[in-house]
Formats: sequence, structure tokens, C-alpha cells
Amino acid sequence: MYVENIVIGKPIVEPSTMFSLDEDDWNKVEKEKTYYTDERFLPRILVDIGIYPSVNEIRRNKPDLMVELNQLDFLDNLKVSKKRRVWILVGE
Repeated sequence: MYVENIVIGKPIVEPSTMFSLDEDDWNKVEKEKTYYTDERFLPRILVDIGIYPSVNEIRRNKPDLMVELNQLDFLDNLKVSKKRRVWILVGE
């Protein structure tokens, strides 16, 4: 599974409006690259989607990613590894 977009909780805007250019782009491209979760601890999410093998690895190598996402937010183009970037929509 290749994930670029992460939706946490219940967003106050539609993910399709945040991650895609239009409805066609959403349905053909972005929808299948979107991961939905209620988990708010970013390292656990990154392990769940397969970017890192463990939370301990993130703690050692990317301590800036050791965050809890509890506030409504939109993080765009967040660099999570050398080759990967993700967009995160945080809801209620």
C-alpha cells in the first residue's frame, strides 16, 4: 500500500478538497493513496503504513516526528524520510 495522504479523526472539510484538484483527480488518483485512522501519535501512523519498521527507529533517527496530532490542522508536504513526503489532514 502506497500512502501519500493521511486523514486523522473526523475532518471538518472533505479530504477530497484538501488532497485533490477536482473530483476526477480524487476518484482516479488520490482516493486510493489516502489512509484513514483515529490514531494521533504520528510515529505509530508511520509504522502502520510501512514507512518505518518501528517507533524506536523514528525516536532514534527522526526525533522531530515524535509528535501527537491533537489539534485541527493540515500539514502539507511533510518530509518523513529521505524519499517520502506525506500530507496530513487532522480532524476532531
